[in-house]
Amino acid sequence: MKKLRISIIDLIYNGYTHSIYNRAMLPNFMSIMPQVIGVWCMEEGHEVNYSIFTGSQKLKNLSPDDVDLVFISAFTFTAQFAYALSNYYRSKGIVTVLGGPHARCYPEDACRYFDYVMGLTDKALLIDLLNNFELNDSFGTYLTATAQPETLPGVRQRWEFIEKVHQKMPVVKIFPMIGSLGCPYNCDFCIDSEIPYQVLDMEEIKEDLAFLVNTKKHPRVGWFDPNFGVQFKKFMETIESVVPPGSVEFIAECSLSILNETNVKRLRRNGFVVIMPGIESWFEYGKKSKMGRNIGMEKVKKAAEQVNMIQRHIPQVHVNFMFGFDSDTGELPFTLTKRFIDFVPGVYPSYQILSIFGKSTKSNLKYEEENRIIPFPFHMMRPVHTLNTVLKNYTWEEFNRHMIDLLKYSFSLRAKYRRFNAIHYNTSRWITLFMSLTVGGSGKIRFLSHMLKHFRSDSDFQAFLNRETNQVPQFIREKVKKDLGPLWYWLPDKTLSYNPNVLSTTGSN
Repeated sequence: MKKLRISIIDLIYNGYTHSIYNRAMLPNFMSIMPQVIGVWCMEEGHEVNYSIFTGSQKLKNLSPDDVDLVFISAFTFTAQFAYALSNYYRSKGIVTVLGGPHARCYPEDACRYFDYVMGLTDKALLIDLLNNFELNDSFGTYLTATAQPETLPGVRQRWEFIEKVHQKMPVVKIFPMIGSLGCPYNCDFCIDSEIPYQVLDMEEIKEDLAFLVNTKKHPRVGWFDPNFGVQFKKFMETIESVVPPGSVEFIAECSLSILNETNVKRLRRNGFVVIMPGIESWFEYGKKSKMGRNIGMEKVKKAAEQVNMIQRHIPQVHVNFMFGFDSDTGELPFTLTKRFIDFVPGVYPSYQILSIFGKSTKSNLKYEEENRIIPFPFHMMRPVHTLNTVLKNYTWEEFNRHMIDLLKYSFSLRAKYRRFNAIHYNTSRWITLFMSLTVGGSGKIRFLSHMLKHFRSDSDFQAFLNRETNQVPQFIREKVKKDLGPLWYWLPDKTLSYNPNVLSTTGSN
């Protein structure tokens, strides 16, 4: 096989911007799998150019124009940016490959714009592609492995890619690690819930941690596991065997079910400074939070007690909530969340809106069969912003009014003041304030208020939300055009339309 020139582009954002938050924080969301692809390609003797896009990078710097293959990793909200990039590179005779969550959620749609679309990917599948690829004149080819890979290249092997990103980050630098794949819980809204849980090689993780300790002074590690520490003892023993106390700071997303006080104290002794548990709903998903049959205010009080305990030991706690379930009705879910904020003043609340992403889970079939999916353009489909379903117990306007009211309460001057004073770790309190003032608080309020304003004045938008038409409203098209900038020219389908019913029309396999 000849030596190939390969570019890998990790799309972390979906448009051009000079946002301070994007510059300072988004590079820390670099994905692990694009770097894994880069390592595997180099192991086969190929030349690799790796880049990320967070909103400010120029098109010419993402990839040279004389490569053989371009791999693009995309979330669904970056899909249209990815489609435009693919069209640009294919016009130059370069074969394009899509990976990432969007490739798994909407493979048929992605095959309209890419030569190859990859679902679950292991090294054998990649090598087969590198040995046999060509430009497709019409419809691309979907490739997927039967399962997640059993091993992944660690930090040492991905080091040149990580360092390339970190060289342009003057302040906060987080080293991405992962210790497990899949999830042991069955939350029916999560793409990881249908992937069997597996722990990666502990010896490899141990060697990576030792490498970081010996290479960087006081590094900060972000665990990318969907749920870190499910096998708690094994992970803690691995960390304790190579990481001297106080030498590394860790960030992890954990379920409340493992965060008893004994485990939390052990996490703190081992340098964990940010913990992100998920409560999700006050009426569902009690198994993940270990709340049993507690619902409503009972769950609020029990969760608040546990999270206050966590914050006595862990400096920074982010709690994830999700709204839009069929069990939600009236003001109660939002009122309960406000009471939780009152009970736990130091917590940073992260609010997600239930979104339906194609084939992400088989449970999405219910929404397709009931014709409840609103075909917002992929560009808008960020679960922190956009409700793309017809809700069972709310109109679109009612729900968004409740969300705006909750956000204003959670990020009011009083709430931000209490939060700032309740966090005693200096770095964490300033990062939390920064997030509250930008994308996490004020940014969401501005976006939802803007959407609500258009709903009240734009009959085309009302018809779109009411499923009377699939034609995308003009103001949304203008937003996509503005965000894509010069890439709008290369976007193949400027109608921004797609088939949202991918399970009922093609089957779930």
